[in-house]
Amino acid sequence: MKKVQLTSRSNASEIQRVSKATLVGASSFLTLALCGAASAAARTAEEPMATAAAVAAPAGEQAAAPRSSGTTVVDEVIVTGLRGSLQRNLDIKRTSAGVVDAISAEDIGKFPDSNVAASLQRLPGVSIQRAGARGEPQGITVRGFAGDFNETLYDGRRISTATGGRSVDFSTVGADFVGGLSVLKTPDVSLSSSSIGATVNVAFPKPFDHPGRRMAVTASGSLQDDSGKFVPTVGALFSDTFADNRFGVLVDAMYTRHDTQTNRVFVSGWPGGRYAPCQLTATCTKTELENKTILGWFEQQAGASQIYTKDERIDGRIALQWAPVDGVTVTLDDNYSRQTIRADNFGYGIWFNQENLRNVKLDQNGTTVDFAQGGSQTDFVAGTDRSVLQTNQTGLNVQWDVSDNLKFEADGSYAKSWLNPGGEISSDNADVGYGFDIGPALGISIGGDSKNTLPVLHSYGPNGDAARWADTAVIGSHVTVRQAQENTDVVKQLRFAGSWEQEGFRIKAGGSYLEDHYKFQNSNTFANNYWQAYSGYGSPSGNHGGVLVPASLFTGRVSTNNFIPGFDGALPPYLLKFDAHAYQQYLTSLGNPQTKNIPGFNYGAGTVGTQFTGAFDLALDNGSIRDITEKTWALFVKANFDVDVAGMPFHFNAGVREESSRITSKGFGQVPIEIRDNAGDPTLLTVRLSDAQAVTTKSNYSYLLPSIDLKLELTESIHLRLDASRTLTRPGLNLLTPVLSVGTGQRVGALTASGGSPALK
Repeated sequence: MKKVQLTSRSNASEIQRVSKATLVGASSFLTLALCGAASAAARTAEEPMATAAAVAAPAGEQAAAPRSSGTTVVDEVIVTGLRGSLQRNLDIKRTSAGVVDAISAEDIGKFPDSNVAASLQRLPGVSIQRAGARGEPQGITVRGFAGDFNETLYDGRRISTATGGRSVDFSTVGADFVGGLSVLKTPDVSLSSSSIGATVNVAFPKPFDHPGRRMAVTASGSLQDDSGKFVPTVGALFSDTFADNRFGVLVDAMYTRHDTQTNRVFVSGWPGGRYAPCQLTATCTKTELENKTILGWFEQQAGASQIYTKDERIDGRIALQWAPVDGVTVTLDDNYSRQTIRADNFGYGIWFNQENLRNVKLDQNGTTVDFAQGGSQTDFVAGTDRSVLQTNQTGLNVQWDVSDNLKFEADGSYAKSWLNPGGEISSDNADVGYGFDIGPALGISIGGDSKNTLPVLHSYGPNGDAARWADTAVIGSHVTVRQAQENTDVVKQLRFAGSWEQEGFRIKAGGSYLEDHYKFQNSNTFANNYWQAYSGYGSPSGNHGGVLVPASLFTGRVSTNNFIPGFDGALPPYLLKFDAHAYQQYLTSLGNPQTKNIPGFNYGAGTVGTQFTGAFDLALDNGSIRDITEKTWALFVKANFDVDVAGMPFHFNAGVREESSRITSKGFGQVPIEIRDNAGDPTLLTVRLSDAQAVTTKSNYSYLLPSIDLKLELTESIHLRLDASRTLTRPGLNLLTPVLSVGTGQRVGALTASGGSPALK
């Protein structure tokens, strides 16, 4: 890393320029920042010149550099960035009421953090949760509590989350232009009911924070190893104040993109069940198979896939501030973010049913480490998953300092989040393959301790011929799934408070109203059972519930040679590439099977709802509909005073918050009335549901939440603190659905249903 700092302080219009270039592997990072002279002068005064000179060259070069006249020799170089940040955090923790950790914008800017979660992990007791194709930090864990057990606020306001949970996806919040982060590990009754983990408050910059004109530009990028593409990240911030600093405006925006390729080898499932003793051999009679006495766990599905992910994020913010008279500050701000993700995947998967397994071997833990399944189906899959997560929050805040002692504050905000605005197609997936008559006695082996060894396939390919693993001459149609999911979450919030402070005593009281309205619905080809229309693989597999897929639909292959470095398990030679949407269009081009004789059409499809029309139209899944509203009223009062006890400063802080919530939960209930086999695939089941009936439930609850914080300053650097409080962790709104949802497409041996409870509190 090389850092060059040029500073000039001759007049107010001069600027500081900082350039930094970092090369890590095949990635490059370049940053250019421009800011006002006042901040440049402040930082110049704070940073020792010896330290600035020392970091201009690598440590080895510093040691080898010749001494010259007029040059100060530095015997020891201390990098104070993280150390200084931790020291400032300790100072905040000492002076705050309650246990609070914080990190400032200055400290955030010293580290190459991709988002807010990566910055928060630098605080004690906070760790990050990674997810997605790149393993990007998306959530946090505080003292072992993750997800919905932590509360996140933007400038003290609840933010909407279209996922239906209480947790916030921090990957949608860039760290570059955040004003500061604080983690409250004990509750502040004036802020919220808190949570059992912690309350995270993300403070955004405002023009009055640093009066005058400020500008900042950041640019970075990465060079993709395989494609050679350069993927950019750019951002800009502008802030200025006018009319003797009585009016200010701040605007910032950032664009981020990441392209990722992920290779996966996986085993999913591991359900438990009982084997018949005959299944430990090669054959079983029907009578023998009924005597199931041996408990074991087996691999439900095995496969491999390659996923190409394109992740784009746009962040924008505008903040306006006005001070019409002394003591009054009006702030209007708007935060916007939009994340668009597209993932294209290609792979294969093999499904296993416990009753069909033979030559089973179990280890001492009951884990199935070897088996074979005759007539196994081999599925080649392709799909495109798209998601758009958009959030917008608008807020108005008024602060009135009536006097040095008396202050009032009012705040209102409106936030809305969308997952896939407009309900566009969010998923296109296709499944083709072969099986039954030409399916091999395919199985899985675990060549060692089941705790440390990945399972691998054996005896794959048509009739066990590995050379014909992906022979397009025998690959037929199977199932195709299309989905369009749409979520919205709207949060309306009003807060007011007043405080009085005089000679070491302070009291604050106020109240709030919050309304959170979450809606979810999913349209797909499961609801009308169109997804199974051409299942069965066709005549090459000895089943007429499908059609042969033209070889022209397959566009390429993905080699599995060195697919995952370090994985020495045997894999089939390659994956097939094809377009799921093109496959669906081909099947649609065959015409309407109700008026034309389509060879191999599975006429059992469509009986759940309307008859199949030939096109893979979507149907609304009534069981997925959720419409949940939560309304919460709160009142609080807190007081603190400072006295001396035995010559030592003593601080007393106590408060209480009363919260009352009312929940209205709506949905559509359907119950299974028939389950039957699928003619095109014996591993599939078709479930017929009753007509949908509207269900509405209501519930309410109230909690009294006290909090007390006692602190005794034994010495200037040693403080003794005692905290006791009661907090409230609310269930996610997506868990309050009043109905049970049962999918119309189920697997043999893997029946599933999902539901919630509006009575959770």
